[in-house]
Amino acid sequence: MNARQPIYLTAEGAEGLRQELDRLVNVRRPALAERLRKAIQQGDLSENADYQVAKEEQAFLEGRI
Repeated sequence: MNARQPIYLTAEGAEGLRQELDRLVNVRRPALAERLRKAIQQGDLSENADYQVAKEEQAFLEGRI
């Protein structure tokens, strides 16, 4: 999609996106940060599956935001 083309939304669609953004920023991001903190405390990050999964989820989450 060309970035210069307008994207049309209904009021309901825009509200849905606002709600999703609010949930991602205020609920999911802090929860994921806590998971990352706990995974980091486990030690060696190169073989830490919890850390690797959390980092992948963080990349997806930040992309969605």
